[in-house]
Amino acid sequence: MKNQYVGDVGDFGKYSLLRILAEKGIKVGVNWYLTEDDGSNDGKFTDYLEKGKLRRYCPIVFDALADIAYKSDKSVKDIELSGIIPGAVFYSELLRPVGIPDERRKERRQWFQESMSKMSDADLIFMDPDNGLLESNDATKRDAEKYVLPDEVEQYYNAGHDVVYYCHKGRRTWKQWEAYKSFMLDRIKDSKPIVLTYHKGSQRSYVFLVHEKNYLEYHKIAEEIVINRWYKVFSQEFTSLGDITRSTVGEPFTFKKDDGTVITIQEQYDGWIQIRSSADRNTIRSMRKDVFCSFLGI
Repeated sequence: MKNQYVGDVGDFGKYSLLRILAEKGIKVGVNWYLTEDDGSNDGKFTDYLEKGKLRRYCPIVFDALADIAYKSDKSVKDIELSGIIPGAVFYSELLRPVGIPDERRKERRQWFQESMSKMSDADLIFMDPDNGLLESNDATKRDAEKYVLPDEVEQYYNAGHDVVYYCHKGRRTWKQWEAYKSFMLDRIKDSKPIVLTYHKGSQRSYVFLVHEKNYLEYHKIAEEIVINRWYKVFSQEFTSLGDITRSTVGEPFTFKKDDGTVITIQEQYDGWIQIRSSADRNTIRSMRKDVFCSFLGI
């Protein structure tokens, strides 16, 4: 994140998403991964504020950004003071390692440890780098400050936080993009992923790694976002694991009909009931438990 980005069209989607989560009772921590402004045109895509079409999605965030985006000295501090992410905690120390490689590694480690202390009471930590996830832990690579390191994602998660980080497809092929979205799953094997993608301006994706005990809560929020009034703005993507809410749990119940067709009934991860028939192996029916019971007359 750079101060020059504050208020652009990507910011609107980001803060609206975080606000939705905060309004659901999730305490959000934001590590800006703040880097120095670079004088480029990045962050100047603010004409959406003049057009006003996006305001209907989240008027509070829209109006706040309209007040901030055109300030000559705008910064992430303006976002922090605006209150558009209720109850959030922030870490806004500049990430600017200097010196020889060992000195840069040490400085980044110290910077990150300070962030963990500052956001220790957050339920969800949002990591907001310029460029997404670096697929190595080499903090001395060129422009490494513009990336989240895998170890940093893992440390937040292992400290008990759910985690979400920004990334984008860029020039990756679809096969490369799926691998990139799924990269952390081999490192944090017990995490449950959710990927939400924002489609205004350039494509921006948010990869959630959630503890199992919280997964269905986040999944419900994500579905509300992509199914209800945000469906033209956000979509849900999947990792290499597919849609894990449709995976089954527990032991199946099977029986054979008079014509020999085998019916299998099993509970899904999300609590719905899944019904499969050997007569049509390509079709899976899912229904809520109350609907299933009503169907049975019980």
